[in-house]
Amino acid sequence: MTDRPDPQPSAQGGAEDSRAEQVLSQALRVMAGGGNPPAATPDDQEKSTRRRLTTGQLILLAAIVGLLVGIAAGFLSLML
Repeated sequence: MTDRPDPQPSAQGGAEDSRAEQVLSQALRVMAGGGNPPAATPDDQEKSTRRRLTTGQLILLAAIVGLLVGIAAGFLSLML
């Protein structure tokens, strides 16, 4: 006949199982994006509140402002 497994696991096996469950839980949480957010430093907070514009964005902004000024000048000349 075959030997039956011990119904009571040893204390060390239980601790290893618990640790394995913790590691698996942490891995799944990180994969799902639910990990703890990193602590923000003062430099990170400053960067998040102030954005730098790229060259393309600056050119686009200048074009929009130029068009608005041109339209306003056109209307002003028509009114006078």
